Amino acid sequence: MIIEIISTGDEVLTGFTVDTNSAWLCQRLLDHGWQVRRRQTVGDRMDDLVDILQERGRVADILIVNGGLGPTSDDKTTEAAALAADVELELRDEWLQLLIERYSSRGRDMPESNRKQAMLPAGATLIPNPIGTACGFHLRIGRARCYFTPGVPSEFKQMVDEQILPDLGTHFAAGTTEVRRYFTFGVSESSLSDRLDTQTWPEHIDLGYRSSMPIIELKLISQQAEQTDFATAEAQLLAVITPFLVARDELDLPSELADKLAGQELHIYESGSAGLVLHSLAPAIPQLIGHLGWLPGGAELLLRQINNNQELTMAIGSETEHGISIALWNGKTGAAQTLKVGIQNPSLRQGIIAFAAQDMLRRYLNQEPMLGNYETLLRTDEFHIGS
Repeated sequence: MIIEIISTGDEVLTGFTVDTNSAWLCQRLLDHGWQVRRRQTVGDRMDDLVDILQERGRVADILIVNGGLGPTSDDKTTEAAALAADVELELRDEWLQLLIERYSSRGRDMPESNRKQAMLPAGATLIPNPIGTACGFHLRIGRARCYFTPGVPSEFKQMVDEQILPDLGTHFAAGTTEVRRYFTFGVSESSLSDRLDTQTWPEHIDLGYRSSMPIIELKLISQQAEQTDFATAEAQLLAVITPFLVARDELDLPSELADKLAGQELHIYESGSAGLVLHSLAPAIPQLIGHLGWLPGGAELLLRQINNNQELTMAIGSETEHGISIALWNGKTGAAQTLKVGIQNPSLRQGIIAFAAQDMLRRYLNQEPMLGNYETLLRTDEFHIGS
Protein backbone atom coordinates (compact mmCIF):
# COMPACT_ATOMS: atom_id res chain seq x y z
CA MET A 1 0.00 0.00 0.00
CA ILE A 2 1.37 3.41 -0.97
CA ILE A 3 0.80 6.21 1.56
CA GLU A 4 1.92 9.74 0.80
CA ILE A 5 1.71 13.06 2.66
CA ILE A 6 1.39 16.53 1.14
CA SER A 7 1.98 19.60 3.30
CA THR A 8 0.66 22.87 1.90
CA GLY A 9 1.32 26.55 2.42
CA ASP A 10 3.90 29.16 1.47
CA GLU A 11 4.80 29.54 5.15
CA VAL A 12 5.84 25.86 5.27
CA LEU A 13 7.60 25.96 1.90
CA THR A 14 9.67 29.01 2.88
CA GLY A 15 10.57 27.63 6.31
CA PHE A 16 8.79 30.28 8.37
CA THR A 17 6.64 27.46 9.76
CA VAL A 18 8.35 24.17 10.61
CA ASP A 19 6.38 21.16 9.42
CA THR A 20 6.15 19.11 12.60
CA ASN A 21 2.78 17.67 11.57
CA SER A 22 4.24 15.42 8.88
CA ALA A 23 6.91 13.99 11.16
CA TRP A 24 4.30 13.26 13.84
CA LEU A 25 1.95 11.68 11.29
CA CYS A 26 4.67 9.42 9.88
CA GLN A 27 5.33 8.10 13.38
CA ARG A 28 1.64 7.58 14.16
CA LEU A 29 1.12 5.67 10.91
CA LEU A 30 4.20 3.57 11.63
CA ASP A 31 2.76 2.77 15.06
CA HIS A 32 -0.07 1.12 13.12
CA GLY A 33 2.29 -0.73 10.78
CA TRP A 34 1.98 1.64 7.81
CA GLN A 35 5.11 3.28 6.43
CA VAL A 36 4.82 6.51 4.46
CA ARG A 37 6.35 6.20 1.00
CA ARG A 38 6.75 9.90 0.19
CA ARG A 39 6.37 13.39 1.75
CA GLN A 40 6.10 16.56 -0.32
CA THR A 41 5.49 20.25 0.31
CA VAL A 42 3.71 22.63 -2.03
CA GLY A 43 2.94 26.34 -1.73
CA ASP A 44 -0.30 28.23 -2.18
CA ARG A 45 -0.38 28.53 -5.99
CA MET A 46 -3.61 26.97 -7.22
CA ASP A 47 -2.11 25.32 -10.30
CA ASP A 48 0.66 23.73 -8.19
CA LEU A 49 -1.88 22.36 -5.71
CA VAL A 50 -4.09 20.90 -8.44
CA ASP A 51 -1.13 19.42 -10.30
CA ILE A 52 0.30 17.63 -7.27
CA LEU A 53 -3.09 16.28 -6.18
CA GLN A 54 -3.76 14.85 -9.64
CA GLU A 55 -0.21 13.54 -10.04
CA ARG A 56 -0.05 11.78 -6.67
CA GLY A 57 -3.68 10.68 -6.95
CA ARG A 58 -2.61 8.51 -9.89
CA VAL A 59 0.04 6.78 -7.75
CA ALA A 60 -0.93 6.66 -4.07
CA ASP A 61 -3.51 4.50 -2.36
CA ILE A 62 -3.77 6.95 0.53
CA LEU A 63 -3.00 10.65 0.30
CA ILE A 64 -3.08 12.78 3.45
CA VAL A 65 -3.05 16.51 2.76
CA ASN A 66 -2.34 18.96 5.57
CA GLY A 67 -3.13 22.66 5.68
CA GLY A 68 -4.93 25.27 3.60
CA LEU A 69 -8.47 24.79 4.97
CA GLY A 70 -8.75 28.19 6.67
CA PRO A 71 -11.06 31.10 5.87
CA THR A 72 -8.54 33.44 4.22
CA SER A 73 -7.74 33.99 0.56
CA ASP A 74 -4.46 32.06 0.71
CA ASP A 75 -6.23 28.90 1.96
CA LYS A 76 -6.83 27.18 -1.38
CA THR A 77 -6.64 23.46 -0.64
CA THR A 78 -10.38 22.79 -0.67
CA GLU A 79 -10.91 24.49 -4.03
CA ALA A 80 -7.83 22.72 -5.42
CA ALA A 81 -9.25 19.37 -4.28
CA ALA A 82 -12.50 20.08 -6.12
CA LEU A 83 -10.64 21.02 -9.30
CA ALA A 84 -8.40 17.97 -9.06
CA ALA A 85 -11.43 15.71 -8.62
CA ASP A 86 -13.34 17.59 -11.36
CA VAL A 87 -16.33 18.37 -9.13
CA GLU A 88 -18.02 21.56 -7.95
CA LEU A 89 -17.89 23.03 -4.48
CA GLU A 90 -21.11 22.77 -2.52
CA LEU A 91 -22.31 24.30 0.72
CA ARG A 92 -22.53 21.87 3.63
CA ASP A 93 -25.34 23.26 5.74
CA GLU A 94 -24.59 21.03 8.73
CA TRP A 95 -21.10 22.51 9.14
CA LEU A 96 -22.26 26.06 8.44
CA GLN A 97 -24.90 25.81 11.15
CA LEU A 98 -22.39 24.38 13.59
CA LEU A 99 -20.03 27.31 12.95
CA ILE A 100 -22.85 29.82 13.44
CA GLU A 101 -23.77 28.14 16.75
CA ARG A 102 -20.16 28.11 17.96
CA TYR A 103 -19.76 31.84 17.37
CA SER A 104 -23.18 32.53 18.86
CA SER A 105 -22.25 30.64 22.04
CA ARG A 106 -19.38 33.12 22.45
CA GLY A 107 -21.70 36.09 21.96
CA ARG A 108 -20.40 36.81 18.45
CA ASP A 109 -21.68 36.73 14.89
CA MET A 110 -19.83 34.40 12.54
CA PRO A 111 -17.55 36.35 10.16
CA GLU A 112 -18.65 35.96 6.57
CA SER A 113 -15.21 34.61 5.63
CA ASN A 114 -15.87 31.46 7.69
CA ARG A 115 -18.66 30.51 5.30
CA LYS A 116 -15.89 29.42 2.94
CA GLN A 117 -15.01 26.62 5.41
CA ALA A 118 -18.44 25.06 4.87
CA MET A 119 -17.86 24.74 1.12
CA LEU A 120 -16.62 21.24 0.27
CA PRO A 121 -16.11 19.31 -2.98
CA ALA A 122 -19.28 17.55 -4.13
CA GLY A 123 -19.30 13.96 -2.90
CA ALA A 124 -16.74 14.56 -0.15
CA THR A 125 -17.29 13.02 3.28
CA LEU A 126 -17.06 15.65 6.00
CA ILE A 127 -14.71 15.00 8.94
CA PRO A 128 -15.83 17.10 11.92
CA ASN A 129 -13.34 19.25 13.79
CA PRO A 130 -14.42 19.42 17.45
CA ILE A 131 -11.98 22.18 18.41
CA GLY A 132 -11.63 24.38 15.31
CA THR A 133 -13.55 25.96 12.45
CA ALA A 134 -11.89 24.01 9.62
CA CYS A 135 -13.59 20.68 9.08
CA GLY A 136 -11.65 17.96 7.34
CA PHE A 137 -12.97 15.81 4.51
CA HIS A 138 -12.07 12.88 2.35
CA LEU A 139 -12.81 12.06 -1.28
CA ARG A 140 -11.28 10.08 -4.10
CA ILE A 141 -8.88 11.68 -6.56
CA GLY A 142 -7.72 9.23 -9.19
CA ARG A 143 -6.97 5.95 -7.40
CA ALA A 144 -6.21 7.61 -4.05
CA ARG A 145 -8.41 7.91 -1.00
CA CYS A 146 -7.51 11.48 0.00
CA TYR A 147 -7.85 12.94 3.49
CA PHE A 148 -7.71 16.73 3.90
CA THR A 149 -6.80 18.03 7.34
CA PRO A 150 -6.36 21.41 9.08
CA GLY A 151 -2.84 22.70 9.68
CA VAL A 152 -3.26 23.71 13.34
CA PRO A 153 -1.33 20.92 15.13
CA SER A 154 -3.82 20.35 17.97
CA GLU A 155 -6.75 20.13 15.53
CA PHE A 156 -4.78 17.99 13.09
CA LYS A 157 -3.60 15.47 15.68
CA GLN A 158 -7.02 15.02 17.25
CA MET A 159 -8.59 14.49 13.83
CA VAL A 160 -5.96 11.92 12.86
CA ASP A 161 -6.18 9.94 16.10
CA GLU A 162 -9.92 10.01 16.57
CA GLN A 163 -11.22 9.84 13.00
CA ILE A 164 -8.70 9.24 10.23
CA LEU A 165 -6.74 6.32 11.71
CA PRO A 166 -9.95 4.45 12.65
CA ASP A 167 -11.33 5.10 9.16
CA LEU A 168 -8.16 3.78 7.55
CA GLY A 169 -8.46 0.66 9.68
CA THR A 170 -11.92 -0.06 8.29
CA HIS A 171 -10.87 0.31 4.64
CA PHE A 172 -7.35 -1.10 4.55
CA ALA A 173 -5.59 -4.13 5.93
CA ALA A 174 -3.46 -3.75 9.03
CA GLY A 175 0.04 -2.53 8.28
CA THR A 176 2.96 -4.93 8.19
CA THR A 177 5.88 -2.53 8.67
CA GLU A 178 7.81 -2.98 11.90
CA VAL A 179 10.70 -0.80 13.06
CA ARG A 180 13.12 -1.48 15.89
CA ARG A 181 15.43 1.32 17.01
CA TYR A 182 18.87 1.16 18.62
CA PHE A 183 20.79 4.13 20.00
CA THR A 184 24.59 4.09 20.18
CA PHE A 185 27.14 6.44 21.71
CA GLY A 186 30.90 6.71 21.33
CA VAL A 187 31.12 5.30 17.81
CA SER A 188 30.91 7.08 14.46
CA GLU A 189 28.37 6.50 11.71
CA SER A 190 31.13 5.68 9.24
CA SER A 191 32.67 3.13 11.59
CA LEU A 192 29.30 1.42 12.02
CA SER A 193 28.79 1.50 8.26
CA ASP A 194 32.14 -0.21 7.67
CA ARG A 195 31.12 -3.03 10.00
CA LEU A 196 27.48 -3.42 9.02
CA ASP A 197 27.04 -2.52 5.36
CA THR A 198 29.20 -5.40 4.16
CA GLN A 199 26.93 -7.92 5.89
CA THR A 200 24.03 -9.74 4.28
CA TRP A 201 20.73 -9.11 6.02
CA PRO A 202 17.64 -11.33 5.98
CA GLU A 203 15.17 -10.77 3.17
CA HIS A 204 12.61 -7.96 3.65
CA ILE A 205 14.70 -6.29 6.38
CA ASP A 206 16.52 -3.00 5.80
CA LEU A 207 19.10 -1.28 7.98
CA GLY A 208 18.92 2.48 8.43
CA TYR A 209 21.08 5.12 10.12
CA ARG A 210 20.40 8.54 11.66
CA SER A 211 23.06 10.78 13.15
CA SER A 212 22.00 13.20 15.89
CA MET A 213 24.99 14.41 17.88
CA PRO A 214 26.13 12.68 20.04
CA ILE A 215 23.95 9.67 19.14
CA ILE A 216 23.93 7.38 16.13
CA GLU A 217 20.53 5.72 15.78
CA LEU A 218 20.19 2.49 13.84
CA LYS A 219 16.90 1.04 12.64
CA LEU A 220 15.89 -2.40 11.50
CA ILE A 221 12.89 -1.94 9.20
CA SER A 222 10.82 -4.97 8.35
CA GLN A 223 8.49 -5.23 5.38
CA GLN A 224 6.50 -8.44 5.92
CA ALA A 225 9.54 -10.24 7.33
CA GLU A 226 9.13 -13.36 9.42
CA GLN A 227 9.78 -12.89 13.12
CA THR A 228 12.55 -15.48 12.95
CA ASP A 229 14.26 -13.34 10.30
CA PHE A 230 13.83 -10.27 12.46
CA ALA A 231 15.39 -12.10 15.40
CA THR A 232 18.31 -13.14 13.20
CA ALA A 233 18.84 -9.57 12.00
CA GLU A 234 18.68 -8.19 15.52
CA ALA A 235 21.22 -10.70 16.82
CA GLN A 236 23.46 -9.85 13.88
CA LEU A 237 23.21 -6.14 14.64
CA LEU A 238 23.69 -6.49 18.41
CA ALA A 239 26.84 -8.55 17.86
CA VAL A 240 28.41 -5.36 16.47
CA ILE A 241 26.81 -2.50 18.40
CA THR A 242 26.39 -3.86 21.94
CA PRO A 243 29.57 -2.19 23.28
CA PHE A 244 28.14 1.19 22.25
CA LEU A 245 24.42 0.55 22.86
CA VAL A 246 22.77 2.99 25.28
CA ALA A 247 19.05 2.46 24.58
CA ARG A 248 16.57 0.50 22.49
CA ASP A 249 13.24 1.60 20.99
CA GLU A 250 13.29 4.97 22.78
CA LEU A 251 16.07 7.19 24.07
CA ASP A 252 15.19 8.88 27.38
CA LEU A 253 18.18 8.56 29.70
CA PRO A 254 16.79 10.87 32.43
CA SER A 255 13.65 8.73 32.84
CA GLU A 256 15.66 5.50 32.67
CA LEU A 257 18.09 6.74 35.32
CA ALA A 258 15.22 7.92 37.53
CA ASP A 259 13.62 4.46 37.36
CA LYS A 260 16.88 2.69 38.21
CA LEU A 261 17.68 5.04 41.08
CA ALA A 262 14.29 4.14 42.58
CA GLY A 263 14.33 7.06 45.01
CA GLN A 264 18.04 6.84 45.85
CA GLU A 265 19.59 10.24 46.52
CA LEU A 266 22.01 11.50 43.89
CA HIS A 267 24.53 14.33 44.29
CA ILE A 268 25.95 16.03 41.20
CA TYR A 269 28.80 18.53 41.17
CA GLU A 270 29.16 20.08 37.74
CA SER A 271 31.64 22.41 36.10
CA GLY A 272 33.05 21.49 32.68
CA SER A 273 29.71 20.53 31.15
CA ALA A 274 28.11 23.93 31.84
CA GLY A 275 25.26 22.59 33.96
CA LEU A 276 23.87 20.42 31.15
CA VAL A 277 23.72 17.27 33.29
CA LEU A 278 21.75 19.01 36.02
CA HIS A 279 19.49 20.61 33.44
CA SER A 280 18.80 17.22 31.85
CA LEU A 281 18.31 15.14 34.99
CA ALA A 282 16.68 17.50 37.48
CA PRO A 283 13.13 17.33 36.01
CA ALA A 284 13.15 13.52 36.15
CA ILE A 285 14.99 12.95 39.44
CA PRO A 286 13.46 14.90 42.35
CA GLN A 287 15.98 13.43 44.83
CA LEU A 288 18.87 15.02 42.91
CA ILE A 289 21.03 17.50 44.81
CA GLY A 290 22.99 19.68 42.42
CA HIS A 291 25.96 22.00 42.77
CA LEU A 292 27.51 24.25 40.13
CA GLY A 293 30.97 25.76 40.41
CA TRP A 294 34.65 25.27 39.73
CA LEU A 295 36.02 21.75 40.25
CA PRO A 296 39.57 20.49 39.83
CA GLY A 297 40.62 18.88 36.58
CA GLY A 298 42.17 15.41 36.40
CA ALA A 299 40.58 12.05 37.17
CA GLU A 300 42.33 11.38 40.50
CA LEU A 301 41.88 14.87 41.92
CA LEU A 302 38.21 14.90 40.97
CA LEU A 303 37.45 11.49 42.50
CA ARG A 304 39.28 12.34 45.70
CA GLN A 305 37.24 15.54 45.87
CA ILE A 306 34.02 13.54 46.35
CA ASN A 307 35.12 10.26 47.97
CA ASN A 308 34.18 11.41 51.46
CA ASN A 309 30.51 11.52 50.47
CA GLN A 310 28.29 8.73 51.75
CA GLU A 311 25.70 9.05 48.98
CA LEU A 312 25.93 8.28 45.26
CA THR A 313 27.86 11.21 43.83
CA MET A 314 28.89 12.32 40.36
CA ALA A 315 31.27 15.15 39.50
CA ILE A 316 32.21 16.72 36.17
CA GLY A 317 35.43 18.68 36.50
CA SER A 318 36.63 21.85 34.84
CA GLU A 319 38.11 21.56 31.36
CA THR A 320 41.89 21.35 30.99
CA GLU A 321 44.19 20.76 28.06
CA HIS A 322 43.76 17.03 28.69
CA GLY A 323 39.97 17.15 28.49
CA ILE A 324 37.15 17.02 31.04
CA SER A 325 37.09 14.53 33.91
CA ILE A 326 34.01 12.65 35.12
CA ALA A 327 33.97 10.87 38.48
CA LEU A 328 31.38 8.58 40.05
CA TRP A 329 31.45 7.49 43.71
CA ASN A 330 28.93 5.24 45.51
CA GLY A 331 30.17 5.71 49.08
CA LYS A 332 32.61 2.79 48.93
CA THR A 333 34.08 2.54 45.44
CA GLY A 334 34.47 4.86 42.52
CA ALA A 335 35.96 5.48 39.11
CA ALA A 336 36.99 8.54 37.18
CA GLN A 337 38.02 9.22 33.61
CA THR A 338 39.27 12.19 31.62
CA LEU A 339 37.79 12.44 28.13
CA LYS A 340 39.03 14.65 25.34
CA VAL A 341 36.53 15.55 22.62
CA GLY A 342 38.00 16.50 19.26
CA ILE A 343 35.40 19.18 18.47
CA GLN A 344 36.15 22.90 18.47
CA ASN A 345 32.61 24.08 19.27
CA PRO A 346 32.46 24.43 23.09
CA SER A 347 28.69 23.83 23.30
CA LEU A 348 28.90 20.59 21.34
CA ARG A 349 31.92 19.50 23.36
CA GLN A 350 30.09 20.15 26.63
CA GLY A 351 26.98 18.33 25.37
CA ILE A 352 28.98 15.23 24.51
CA ILE A 353 30.65 15.21 27.94
CA ALA A 354 27.26 15.67 29.62
CA PHE A 355 25.94 12.64 27.77
CA ALA A 356 29.08 10.63 28.64
CA ALA A 357 28.47 11.45 32.32
CA GLN A 358 24.91 10.17 32.12
CA ASP A 359 26.12 7.07 30.30
CA MET A 360 28.65 6.45 33.08
CA LEU A 361 25.84 6.59 35.63
CA ARG A 362 23.66 4.34 33.45
CA ARG A 363 26.46 1.77 33.25
CA TYR A 364 26.90 1.78 37.02
CA LEU A 365 23.18 1.35 37.69
CA ASN A 366 23.07 -1.50 35.14
CA GLN A 367 26.03 -3.15 36.89
CA GLU A 368 28.19 -2.74 33.80
CA PRO A 369 31.77 -1.42 33.72
CA MET A 370 31.50 2.30 34.46
CA LEU A 371 34.00 3.26 31.78
CA GLY A 372 32.81 2.62 28.25
CA ASN A 373 35.13 1.71 25.40
CA TYR A 374 34.39 4.74 23.24
CA GLU A 375 35.95 5.18 19.82
CA THR A 376 35.05 8.81 19.22
CA LEU A 377 36.32 10.06 22.60
CA LEU A 378 39.95 9.96 23.69
CA ARG A 379 40.42 8.78 27.29
CA THR A 380 43.57 10.53 28.48
CA ASP A 381 43.39 9.39 32.11
CA GLU A 382 41.49 7.12 34.49
CA PHE A 383 41.57 6.43 38.21
CA HIS A 384 39.84 3.92 40.54
CA ILE A 385 39.27 3.64 44.26
CA GLY A 386 38.09 0.33 45.73
CA SER A 387 37.34 -2.84 43.80
